[in-house]
Amino acid sequence: MITQCASRQTGVALLAALVLVMTVVIIMGNIFYRHQINVAQTALSLHQDQANLLALGAESWARQLLEDDDPKYDHFDEIWAQAIPAMPVEGGLINGCISDLQGRFNLNNFAKVNSADLSRAFSENKANFPKIWHYLLNLQEIPVFPGRVASIIDWVDKKSILISVDGAEHDEYAGLMPPRMVGDGPMVEPSELAAVMGYEIFEVQQLMPWITALPITTPSSLTPTATKININTASDELLLALGGTTYDLQFRDAVVAGRPFEKIDDFHTQIDTELALTPNAATRWPNTLVDIKSEYFQLYIEVILGEARIEVNSIIRRSGGKLDIISRDLTTVPVSVEKNSTSVLFEKLASTVGFGSDNEVEEAMDNRQVQPACLMIGA
Repeated sequence: MITQCASRQTGVALLAALVLVMTVVIIMGNIFYRHQINVAQTALSLHQDQANLLALGAESWARQLLEDDDPKYDHFDEIWAQAIPAMPVEGGLINGCISDLQGRFNLNNFAKVNSADLSRAFSENKANFPKIWHYLLNLQEIPVFPGRVASIIDWVDKKSILISVDGAEHDEYAGLMPPRMVGDGPMVEPSELAAVMGYEIFEVQQLMPWITALPITTPSSLTPTATKININTASDELLLALGGTTYDLQFRDAVVAGRPFEKIDDFHTQIDTELALTPNAATRWPNTLVDIKSEYFQLYIEVILGEARIEVNSIIRRSGGKLDIISRDLTTVPVSVEKNSTSVLFEKLASTVGFGSDNEVEEAMDNRQVQPACLMIGA
């Protein structure tokens, strides 16, 4: 009897010891797990801070490239247009590129179009923003109707009066479900087009590679001034739209064959020679519409450091020898998310030269066409 009691006491003691050991193991495991999380979070936070500093340093270097560049004309052969080489840093690397935003269609230019301009836009014998926009929509197989232009004009101008019967102002937006306010001012970013009446989100996604939303006023002037299209860096789609239904392919091929143009007169001479136009190219594509230089550039920087990946998109304005950062967007992206040709950013930048697949890019390289750096690095 005494032996059985002692045996039971020994078993209880052993069980208590096992429970105690298990409790200690669980507690120590939890402490170790929390310590590992804290270490990882601290390391990630440190890497993110370092990556941010490296990205801003790379941004300063890119600004210096634009400062040293000859502002008289801009094209893809210049140093700023070359991809920033993948620079190894301790624990990671940096790469990036600069793209010319005036090689795209600026939606805010519609603020310069008044009712008289709109009424004669499609009948006059020269390129203008409404005609270019309609052709750009056609290229993307997006339905074209009069309200396509009028609704954007009403959104970006400061007036509350309809530009035409096809436009949309406060009363029209108030009747939507849910109702919304009309912009009545320049767009801040091109994705704002999705808020304009008559435009669907999927249509804006299709157009994103070829559109931008740049300022149309300067600090010294309140009068809207259209940003010109840089003929040296304009995408294939934009060149086709500039050529219109009559000269689309001929115009694009003539421009690609002749650029880079060092003077706008060289561009007009090239088009006159290749297309044998009457009236001449200077009348059809006036200096108020196209140029051979740019003021606005977009900088893309990617920094990978440990488990941190920082993507920086900055818009830079170069004017009068001064460079200003007018916007900066820093995004933290998990390193585990691969950056490939299907990424949103790659689609936007790759499409600026009219190529949508890797095979098309390789074919273009075989043809020795000069491509933007952002396409070359797959940014």
